Amino acid sequence: MVSITRENLELMIELQSAEIDAAGIEAALASLPAQAAALEMQLVEATGLVESRKNHAAELKKKYRMIEADFETSQSRIRKRKTQLDSVKSNKDYQALLKEIDDIHATCSRMEDEMLQCLDDIDAAEAGLAEAENMYAGEKAVIEGKKREYEEIAAVEREKLSQLQAKIRKIVDMLDPALKGKYDNIKSKSGGVAIVSVNGGICKGCHLNIPPQLYNELHRENELRLCPHCYRMIYVL
Repeated sequence: MVSITRENLELMIELQSAEIDAAGIEAALASLPAQAAALEMQLVEATGLVESRKNHAAELKKKYRMIEADFETSQSRIRKRKTQLDSVKSNKDYQALLKEIDDIHATCSRMEDEMLQCLDDIDAAEAGLAEAENMYAGEKAVIEGKKREYEEIAAVEREKLSQLQAKIRKIVDMLDPALKGKYDNIKSKSGGVAIVSVNGGICKGCHLNIPPQLYNELHRENELRLCPHCYRMIYVL
């Protein structure tokens, strides 16, 4: 067994508590970039919806302009054919022109229906675009708020971490180097936990009972002892 003073035992307990707290803060800080990236992805999705609806509205307007241009061309053809009626000599040519004019009118009628439908579609598309833009604005405000919150949390946690790291260095300077080496060795093999308490004869590291004699010996507080199951340092409160 290795001799140990109560002071060194308390230093190791305090060291481990500080290291566990520091590791928790480091893990939390390490997770913040991923959380921020997830927020950015939400904004990208909202942006994509706005762009998609904007493009849809633009395509409908382009379609309307094309139909409108064809409609104007057809109206021009009607006017031209009506002018030609005055100069037609034969009844056959006259009837042919009338039929062509009727056909163009029918085409124009269909185009007017298409333009009306297009206008309805444009109104619906622009309403959908406005909705998407409002959603984007709301999402952006929420995300920017959360990002500021993350930055504030990170600043607080970094300060806590800095204080803990200073505390850890101070404890290490005070701790017996041989005990620190043993502590580090056990910690590296035991999931980052080197020293645990024993309560009611049960090791809090592996949750198994230790031998009664070993439990009694722990109360002497003058020797370093290990759990026979998980091989962590053990102590009684």
